[in-house]
Amino acid sequence: MVILMVLATLLILVVFTLQLGDSSTVLHKLEDRTRQREQNYQVARSAVELAMDLLKVDDVDVDSARDPWALGSQRLRWEGRDLVLEIRDEESRFPISQLPLPGKEEPDRQLYAQALERLLTRTGLPGAPAVASLEDWLDADDDVRTNGAEQGSYPQLTVKNGPLDSIDELERLKNWGPPQLPPPPPLDPSSPNLDEFRTMFQGGSSKNNQANWGDFLSAYATGRVNANTAPKEVLASLDEAMSDSIVTELMAYRSRNVLHNQEDLKKIPGIDNDLAFRLNKLMGYSSQVFRVRVIVTSREVPLELEAMLERKSQKEVAVRYWRAR
Repeated sequence: MVILMVLATLLILVVFTLQLGDSSTVLHKLEDRTRQREQNYQVARSAVELAMDLLKVDDVDVDSARDPWALGSQRLRWEGRDLVLEIRDEESRFPISQLPLPGKEEPDRQLYAQALERLLTRTGLPGAPAVASLEDWLDADDDVRTNGAEQGSYPQLTVKNGPLDSIDELERLKNWGPPQLPPPPPLDPSSPNLDEFRTMFQGGSSKNNQANWGDFLSAYATGRVNANTAPKEVLASLDEAMSDSIVTELMAYRSRNVLHNQEDLKKIPGIDNDLAFRLNKLMGYSSQVFRVRVIVTSREVPLELEAMLERKSQKEVAVRYWRAR
């Protein structure tokens, strides 16, 4: 009997020791993953700081594909890790913030609403109902616009009645869905003044062929659409007279020159004084807000860091949004 008790005790000790060993292994793996994630985060943060430096050495008066920040998606080898860095100006997208809402109903904002209708129609949505649903989602009241949607239209959602936190919210809205267009091509930086920055980068990256609303719209852009960086779909939506041929001429012109003002618009075939005047109400020539995306491509612990940067002046760049996942 005593021998059996001793054997049972030994067996319990062996099992306990094995379990303790397994727990210790799991704990070490967790500590290692946490350490790797922290290291990846610090590498990604350094890449964002590089982006901030590129914005600070850039001329704030005009922004185009010739500027230091406009390097597109680039692959880097940084502190022993592979990562992708992408910098994009939000003013190249349509500014949701300029829609006419109660208290902000100036005539020029109505022009933005009309332009958004045209843009959404081009992307495969019913333009007017989609804009009405978006305005109902954004405004603070519960009044339903014609073809719009307030709380009764969303049994499983609470209507925001406030500004978008993310452009991803749009696909929840009535009359909305994903854009039925391929994503716009990246800017093509070709200016020789970028050579001193190219040594930081190796290769490039490509986007898949599935567009999302962040390719055409922005929840963070503060004002006019940048004529030097906007994709053709956004440019074509800004006025009824913006035909495909005029947009093609504009994009060809900006590939050789930088647009600075309304007078430069008049140099583009098809844009007369009246059209240039109307476009200038919606178009700008510089950018203030920039989206920076860093992906550390570690197979064990990949990390994505996204930051929204606002360039307040040549020397000051502020963080408006920061997310790591």
